[in-house]
Amino acid sequence: MSLLNKTFLHFEIETQAIAIGERIKGGTFRPCLETIPTSTLRGSFKDYFGLTDVLAIGYFRENTYQRDIFTYAQVDTFLGTAKLPISMEYLKPADGTRAVEADIYLVKNKTAESLVIMYPTEISMGALKSKGFGRCKLTYRGEANPNSKLGYLKGCLLEDECKAFGIKRVIMPCYGYLFYPTSEISGVYKRGLFQGSIIEGPEILIGKEYKYDYKNTG
Repeated sequence: MSLLNKTFLHFEIETQAIAIGERIKGGTFRPCLETIPTSTLRGSFKDYFGLTDVLAIGYFRENTYQRDIFTYAQVDTFLGTAKLPISMEYLKPADGTRAVEADIYLVKNKTAESLVIMYPTEISMGALKSKGFGRCKLTYRGEANPNSKLGYLKGCLLEDECKAFGIKRVIMPCYGYLFYPTSEISGVYKRGLFQGSIIEGPEILIGKEYKYDYKNTG
């Protein structure tokens, strides 16, 4: 592995309940992700700090959480009626743990560095914020200077963010779409790389290493 010329700022979050998933397109069940996509973090840093050029990705730590279901009914305020109940999956602390924990990595720039002097602080992210979900304690843990590694992507990021994250090449993509907010009430879906994509890039983005010699394929 070679040293990658890319520096990240490592933060930790702790929360008692969080629900991160894609917006519902029909259906009444909304599963929760085990990673924190770049689009989710971008929206949170903009909403709470007014920062528009922070690029970050996150992963929940194994063994700190367990899944549960929260069921609620959206209310049509104009008609005064409740819509069909929705079941929302969320993460809560695993038995014997005090909080759900996650690692957040910000691409280092002047804007990201401004967050260092603010810690520890609080931030909120994900769904059901009005019901108390997603309140997180944010703490700075230090800089990370990862090596370059070939393996399976363990998070979700927008396709046009690859270069900024230091990804050298995408060998085998797994595409999906992430909701990208363009205002407080609307947004668009943009194509992204999802978990399982085979990439060459910073080891903080890599889960399982890919050992097959892709250079000799075909």
